[in-house]
Amino acid sequence: MKIKTNVLWTRVAVVALALTVILAACGPAATTEAPTPVPPTPVPPTAIPATAVPPTAVPPTEIPPTEEVVDPAYVEGIPEAVIPAGEPGKPMITAAYNTIIRSGPGTNYVVYGAFLGSQTAIAVGISADGLWYAISVPVAPDGTGWVNAAFSIPTDTGNLPVLPAPPVPPSIYPVPPEAGDPQATALTEVYIRTGPGETYPAYGIAPAGSNARVIGKSEDGAWLVVRLDPTVVGAGYGWVATAYTQPSNIDSVTVIATPDVPPAVETTPPAEGVPAATAIDYIYIRSGPGTEYLAYGMAAPGATGEVAGKSEDGAWWQVKVSTAYVAGGLGWVSADWVTTVNTENVPVVPAPPPPSTEVPTTPPATITCVLVSQDPEDYTVFPPSTGFGMTWVLQNTGTTSWDAPNTNLTFLGALNGQRLHQGGDSYGMTESVVPGDTYTVSGSLITPADPGQYGEAWALITNDGTTLCQFWVLVTVE
Repeated sequence: MKIKTNVLWTRVAVVALALTVILAACGPAATTEAPTPVPPTPVPPTAIPATAVPPTAVPPTEIPPTEEVVDPAYVEGIPEAVIPAGEPGKPMITAAYNTIIRSGPGTNYVVYGAFLGSQTAIAVGISADGLWYAISVPVAPDGTGWVNAAFSIPTDTGNLPVLPAPPVPPSIYPVPPEAGDPQATALTEVYIRTGPGETYPAYGIAPAGSNARVIGKSEDGAWLVVRLDPTVVGAGYGWVATAYTQPSNIDSVTVIATPDVPPAVETTPPAEGVPAATAIDYIYIRSGPGTEYLAYGMAAPGATGEVAGKSEDGAWWQVKVSTAYVAGGLGWVSADWVTTVNTENVPVVPAPPPPSTEVPTTPPATITCVLVSQDPEDYTVFPPSTGFGMTWVLQNTGTTSWDAPNTNLTFLGALNGQRLHQGGDSYGMTESVVPGDTYTVSGSLITPADPGQYGEAWALITNDGTTLCQFWVLVTVE
C-alpha cells in the first residue's frame, strides 16, 4: 500500500476559492452558559483639551519632556509603532507627547502601537469632527491609523481629506481567571484573533483592563491563547498578542500549534453604483448570518463585492460569491467588519438552517473509503483547555480517484455545538488519491473548559456535492 503525505489540516493550502467576493466574520457559536463579564478597569479621564497643543505653539524641534504630560490612554510598555516618518513640506503629524495609534478615530478602537513624543508620521486624512488625524501605517490592514489631535502637532495639513470612520469592532470579554490561574490583563484595547498573527481574522476587541484566563501560548511566546465564552465564540478560545498584555503564571501553559492562515482570495469588484461591501480587516465569509455557520474562506482587507441582501437584524450582509465553489453563489459577512455603499434598499433575506450540532456515527451508503487508523482513538480522556494533535488515515476503497482540485476537506458539525479545531471549515486536498491508496489528515484541536463529551465530524466532499469519505473524533473531557 502506498502511503502519501497529505493534508495538514493546520498546514494545508486552502482551495483557491474563485469568489466574486470573500468577506466574513468570525468564531462559531455554542451552547454553554455565559460567564459574568468582568468590565475593564477604565483609565482616569484626564484628557488634555485640543487647545492644549496649538499647531504652532510647540515647534517639532522643541517637543516638551514626555514625562510632563502624556495621553491618558498611553500605557508604558506598548510597542512603538513602526511607521514611515513625515517629510518636511508635505502633510505631517508630530507626536507632541507620548500617545498611541488606533484603528479608528476614537478610544474604543484597537491600538496599533505607541506614537512617542517627537516621532513623526505622514498625514493622510482627518476625521469628520476634526479631533483625529489619519496617518500612514503600512502594517495596518487598510494602511491607515489614527492619532488624537490633542496630542499631535500638524504641519501642512490644511488640505487633508475627511476620511469616514470604520465600523467599531465588537467588544469581547474573555473568561476571567480563578485565583492562581495563568492569566493576562489587557494593557489597552487589543484584538482577539483566530490565530497567532495579524493576518488571522479577529473575533473582536478585548477592552483595556479586561482580565483573561490563559490556556496556551504560541511556539515563540509572542501570542497567548485565552479562554472565551463559547456562547459568544464557539471555539471557546482566541489569540492575543503578548506585548499588549500583562501576563502572570504562564510559564507552564501548553504550547499550541499554529494553524495555517487561509490565503487571501482575489475578488472581482462590483459594478459602479450597485450595493457593495468592503472588508476592513482579514475576515471570513460564511454560509449564513451568524458565527455558528460554516466559514467558506477568508478575504484580505479591501476586498469588495456586491451585496444581495441583509439579515433580519441588520447585523449581516448577504454577498455574491462564485458558484464554482458555493452552491447558489451567495455567502454572508458580518456588518462589524465591512464598510458599505448603496445598501439602503437591499432586501431582507431569511437565514438558512444552521449547521448540525451532532456528530454522525454511521457513514452514508455512498461512502467509498475506510478509516485505516485514528490517533487519538475515540473517547480518549483529556483535561479541560488542553491542546492535542489529531490524525486520521483514510483509504480510497472506490473505483475512481479522489480528485484533489475538485475535492475539499469540509467540517460537518460539532457535538454540543462546541468546535475543537483551529482555523477555517474548508480546505482543499493537496493531491489526488487513486483507488487503494491512503490519505492522511492532521490537525490541532483544543478541548473545551467544561467536562463532558465533545466531538467533530469532517468529510471529503467534491465540488458537485458528492461525499467521498466521512470521519470524526469523540473525546471525553474530565
